[in-house]
Amino acid sequence: MTHRTTDLFARTLAATLALLLAASGPARSAPEPAAMPTFVSADGTCERLVVAGRDVSRTCKGRLLNTIYKNGRVGFYFIGEDGSALTFTGMGSAQVKPDPDSAVQPIDGVIYGAGGRSERARAVGTCRFSNPYKPPGTVRCRADTEKGAFEAAFTTDGKAPVVSNP
Repeated sequence: MTHRTTDLFARTLAATLALLLAASGPARSAPEPAAMPTFVSADGTCERLVVAGRDVSRTCKGRLLNTIYKNGRVGFYFIGEDGSALTFTGMGSAQVKPDPDSAVQPIDGVIYGAGGRSERARAVGTCRFSNPYKPPGTVRCRADTEKGAFEAAFTTDGKAPVVSNP
């Protein structure tokens, strides 16, 4: 990824996160650098994307984002071609590692943002993912909410993910 592409990606990610966070509560000042998450991105193939029971896989973009906050909260972001985003989120401290190269992340919430609006729902589910440094990496998420089922599946292109620490 070129420096220019990385900068564009960082601005797009910041705008997407701002949209999702803005809908989560009253306006606040910009977060302190220590509160900013680590961002991880990987390119590949989005194989499945289901939002509230509706299959929108054809709109899913070939980029997966992952955030890791200092408080332990993690998020997996599946991005739509139209700028929409579906996030599966949970506390990283609850992860189970069945082996050294895979993990199961319990999910307690989903956030879906599109068209300048976002919705948040409590959820029960998991994201299962493999070591992205042993390609190809995979992420498979499923969560049930009162709004319906949310699912996503992604396989990386085999290249190492890009990590950005604020």
